[in-house]
Amino acid sequence: MAMYENVFLFSGNLTEKKANEKIDSIEELIKKNKGNILKKEYWGLRSLAYKIKKNSKAHYFMLNTENNYETIIEIKKKLSIDDDYLRLLNLKITEFDKNPSIISRSK
Repeated sequence: MAMYENVFLFSGNLTEKKANEKIDSIEELIKKNKGNILKKEYWGLRSLAYKIKKNSKAHYFMLNTENNYETIIEIKKKLSIDDDYLRLLNLKITEFDKNPSIISRSK
């Protein structure tokens, strides 16, 4: 298993509750595959630098996870059929900061 930092963007047309439900389903998928959620942050509804799928705003979530790469592939497959999914940035990391991120602290 490896550690990953994942940033998810979901459509700004969703309510915060619906966006949270989508990230919860991703968390369930990670846990189902024997992974761990090390840190979760909701960065809020933020403006995008450019439109993505006709959206000018998006709900941002950051998850630090510990899981295998097959789980990442499964997440990408699941998101590919979701119309409310806009982007995923996925980085393999060696360690993570347990303190809140700069974006969370600035809220």
